[in-house]
Amino acid sequence: MELPKGIYLFSGLGGSSNSYLIDEELLVDPGLEKFSGKLAQTIAARGLDIKKIKFIIDTHGHYDHTSSNSFFKNLSGAKICAHRFDREKIETGKGSACEFFSEKPVISSVDKLLGDGEIINTKNYTFKIVHTPGHTSGSICLYDEKRKLLISGDTIFKDGFGRTDLDTGSDEDMENSLKKLSKLDVKIILPGHGEIFEGDA
Repeated sequence: MELPKGIYLFSGLGGSSNSYLIDEELLVDPGLEKFSGKLAQTIAARGLDIKKIKFIIDTHGHYDHTSSNSFFKNLSGAKICAHRFDREKIETGKGSACEFFSEKPVISSVDKLLGDGEIINTKNYTFKIVHTPGHTSGSICLYDEKRKLLISGDTIFKDGFGRTDLDTGSDEDMENSLKKLSKLDVKIILPGHGEIFEGDA
């Protein structure tokens, strides 16, 4: 599937999350620290300028999505953004699931807390933050209503939805979040792992 204009997908390596660079302004889920240099090289090889990144958004506080935060912040000066309920995971490593990768926590400060309904603009996109607890209490999705595009983090995948048995996960919250997303008009979904896909959330 062809990605919409200005969106670049960098597929996760070795269990790392997918990373999305949007209009060179917004980096969503920078992924595992051990692949941060490789990701930076790949971004540069596509002719994109890391120094233009203004915001790094973590869809939730798990290690495989967030441990490259500081690496990319140091390169770009971007602000790290996340929901307040996952701030502790990012800033302390507690509940970040780093043990699944046999790694110690890699922490970073959250510069901006994102709330449900908040708007993040780039050159070509207007993303609304959608709070979708379930995988973690602070999980979020990014939704562009005009383009009917959803960046879903680990809430929705092509073959299902995120696990709910980790720290602050909840079956009930996930069910409510999926109902919330089902009310959105979505034609393309960009998940935290795996392939992008078409279809309603």
